[in-house]
Amino acid sequence: MVWLPPVLIPMSQVAPVTQGPADVPDALFWALAGPTALGWLLTYVLAIRQALVDRRVGIPAYLVAVNFAWEFSLTFVLEQTPSQRQINFLWVLFNAVLLYQALRYGPRDYPALPARVFRWSFLGVLLWAAVMVVVGANEFHDREGMYTGMIIQVPLSAAFLLMLKRRGSSAGQSMHLAAAKLVGSLFAGLTAFVLYPSHHLLQVLVPTYVVLDIAYVVLLRRTMRLEGRPPWAWRRPAAVPGAGTESGARSDHAAA
Repeated sequence: MVWLPPVLIPMSQVAPVTQGPADVPDALFWALAGPTALGWLLTYVLAIRQALVDRRVGIPAYLVAVNFAWEFSLTFVLEQTPSQRQINFLWVLFNAVLLYQALRYGPRDYPALPARVFRWSFLGVLLWAAVMVVVGANEFHDREGMYTGMIIQVPLSAAFLLMLKRRGSSAGQSMHLAAAKLVGSLFAGLTAFVLYPSHHLLQVLVPTYVVLDIAYVVLLRRTMRLEGRPPWAWRRPAAVPGAGTESGARSDHAAA
């Protein structure tokens, strides 16, 4: 094949994944990791609150399963750095509530699926994701959960956009939740950049999901304004199409 032109980018001599984290001062690490932990914790709290108000999941149901699998596996199953395990443990407590809400309210987003089929498929996704997280983190020797976490972030951010389109309303969603997720995800990406400046895969994944998160914030705000719902109001001024109505509440209890 000597007649072929030379390649544009030669293969790296040393696989970037084999290069460990950079020596970062603790102050800088926590200046980035702190907002990451708090941003995602606030996201979970706001999602729980919104689900209680609207009886619709605040985070796309199947991605709740994936997220819970990531946190649980990297807290209790596979070796992780002490600081990351502590953060994951805090997250998994709140995600357990989201898991319950996803099983209870998630079927409303998939009316074509019988509730039993949804719940079995939900559990199947959870188990598959847990296996993939464990083997993936072990394969990459990902002791901070960076690779697996950033890979999950892309479909998670895309799922928020699909959820907004599928519902056709802001039911189960809020600007506060969207902003908290954007902050948590953005600082997670900045943490990855500082710890692993030579890991180019992370440098592609992070901008991808940040752009998706920004698009979600913009489209959610536009949807709320069309509904006549003040974007930053805590209380809904009027019923939003698709939100938790009395009939919706009855169907939830029937499905449960």
